[in-house]
Amino acid sequence: MIFTTVRLERPEGTALLHGIGAQIEQAAADDLARAELEGARPYDVFWLYTTQGVPAVPLQRRDVLFDEQNNDLETGQPAKYRVAGLVETFDNDHQEALCERVVGG
Repeated sequence: MIFTTVRLERPEGTALLHGIGAQIEQAAADDLARAELEGARPYDVFWLYTTQGVPAVPLQRRDVLFDEQNNDLETGQPAKYRVAGLVETFDNDHQEALCERVVGG
């Protein structure tokens, strides 16, 4: 599990927000079916939780999130995640999103 900040882009290239506090952790194999990711490599699926409330522009499916503090070990570029499932919002306290790690491209 890591605590970081992320930049939100929708569609890619259009930055909407930056500095969104986030907790990112590895998803369990059981979570893959939830977002129609069956057959995906479990190590490429993560849960992302906002840590400072619901962002001014709430997260939604297909958003792209760039880690502002950590690089992808394979590319040397900022780690990149695409929201792959329905985002849950909890009483304006936080959001939870199942994300797929995007390598390269």
